[in-house]
Amino acid sequence: MPRDGVPSPVLDVHFREPTAAKQLATALGLQFRSLLQPERYLPVFFLVGATSSTGDSLGPFIGWFLKRKGFTGEYVGDLENPVHATNLRGRLSEAWAGALRREKLPYLIAVDAAVGRPGRITLNRGPLRPGAAMGKSLPRVGQMHIMGGTANFPFMIWFAGLDQTVGMAEVIADGLLAFWDDYESGRLFAHRRTAQTVFA
Repeated sequence: MPRDGVPSPVLDVHFREPTAAKQLATALGLQFRSLLQPERYLPVFFLVGATSSTGDSLGPFIGWFLKRKGFTGEYVGDLENPVHATNLRGRLSEAWAGALRREKLPYLIAVDAAVGRPGRITLNRGPLRPGAAMGKSLPRVGQMHIMGGTANFPFMIWFAGLDQTVGMAEVIADGLLAFWDDYESGRLFAHRRTAQTVFA
């Protein structure tokens, strides 16, 4: 049920839940398959966060894990080249270019750290509002967005435990990798064709 006019998340799971990554991949797949023509789109992961704070480095660590684990798709943002307030607009252009190189439209899945409910991962419909908890006004990003709770209060994001941030980043990265594997292998589209045949 929506709370205070805010839609309920598609997924809400603690990162220590053993099936968290699988749940994330499944939820992403269901949302992607619901597109009118999903074959026209390329998932692009847009990983927001600054490396200057332990809590806000969630996005860059996800990119670092994707690279280490051999991700073959498109993503923007990692420890070497993070996405932050001052370069966000330019990095959005980079995300679009990555999809267009593959002759697809970008389906942006944005990820950022959140204030509140530490350890919880949520998948939400609609765009991410980067920096909203810190009072920043930045462009909205993505068709879907993932939030990872790293601190209870805004100022605590600077001192969040790195074990939690890195642990959550790896779980989210594993979920993104599993979703990408279903996309790249064609299994996502096979599921869609099967459903269309059953309900025809």
